[in-house]
Amino acid sequence: KQKKETQQSEDLTNGRGFSSDKTLARFFDCTRKTIWTWSREGKLPKPKKIGPNITRWKNDQLKEKGCLS
Repeated sequence: KQKKETQQSEDLTNGRGFSSDKTLARFFDCTRKTIWTWSREGKLPKPKKIGPNITRWKNDQLKEKGCLS
């Protein structure tokens, strides 16, 4: 589990792949609700619906927007 979380954090920092609200909440040390609020407010890019009940943020968009600084 720790290795998976480390890889998700590296991918997020490097702008590779996608992240869930759970991954972003762990990265930013906040709640999942906060992630959705920030997205609605424009502090995070809009997420992409990639399947039924599956929504993810593109890590490269998070990096471009300066969210990972």
